[in-house]
Amino acid sequence: MRFAPGISAVLLAALVLLPVLGLTTRADTRAERVRKFQGSLDEQVVRDSGKPLAPEEQTVFTAEAALAAGVVIIILLGVQRLISRIAARRRETESATRYQIENLMTPVAVRDHLARVLKERISFSIWIDDHFIRFSSHADGISDDRKELMMLPLSPAAGNDMLRSSRSIRVEYLYQRVPYHFVCAWAGEDADRGSFMHRLALPESIAFTQRRDVYRVDPPLSAPLVCRTSGTDPADISVLDVSTGGFSLASSNRFRPGEELASFRIEGGTLVPIEGAARCVYELSLSESKTRFRFRYGFEFTRLAEGCDRRLMVYIAKMQLSDLSRRREMES
Repeated sequence: MRFAPGISAVLLAALVLLPVLGLTTRADTRAERVRKFQGSLDEQVVRDSGKPLAPEEQTVFTAEAALAAGVVIIILLGVQRLISRIAARRRETESATRYQIENLMTPVAVRDHLARVLKERISFSIWIDDHFIRFSSHADGISDDRKELMMLPLSPAAGNDMLRSSRSIRVEYLYQRVPYHFVCAWAGEDADRGSFMHRLALPESIAFTQRRDVYRVDPPLSAPLVCRTSGTDPADISVLDVSTGGFSLASSNRFRPGEELASFRIEGGTLVPIEGAARCVYELSLSESKTRFRFRYGFEFTRLAEGCDRRLMVYIAKMQLSDLSRRREMES
């Protein structure tokens, strides 16, 4: 029993010291965490200060930077290639749809279309037996049996006799900025008090080849235009029409759609020579048995020499005034 006070004193001291020891251990653990955190901050300061990293850290950093740069370059190259493909497809689509041949394929569609054309008094261009001599006229109506197109006499007047003995007739006209064409046959004429009206058999279909954004004029027969290109004889090429956007010609020489003429020269009549570069945009085959020319081509300007654009506009303006004068004479 005499040890009881001693034991009690030891137990009392243990109870007092235990919380203190716990606080010390807890304090040491927290101090260790603070020390480690402070060490990491010191390492970051060393990195940011520009001092060289350890070799292991330098290797990892270089590998990560190279990988990131490679990924960025691959992504940029992929985006550029994708954009290039989309642009190329868009150019191909625009080129194909711009000069795509579409048809009015049924008699009902043909009559309805011609009825709209008649209301607007559209001028017709007539090509007889594929000879590149253009005659002008206007359609007057559709016959009661809805099988023939009534057309006024042609101008120049010599075309009327040629029309009566023709084997085929190609009719071209511009309606809502779209050039339409069809091939038909002469079916006769109706005479009334000294005048007459041509009757043309209605075609089974009507086609158009391209949308036309600018006005085209045909050179007069008295002053034809000549196109000179490298490697071709001007006698083998006949210029059919010209505009501020391009020109069309008939030739037995072959050109491929998309082919570029690096240099050409158009001259003749009152047109001061036009020089530049052009690209072939369409080709139409012609009947070789009826003309010495086998193909009709359309070209668009890709480059004009200095001053040629102004000279071309002056020439087209003069031809437009001449066309308007002829139309007034026909209507009067």
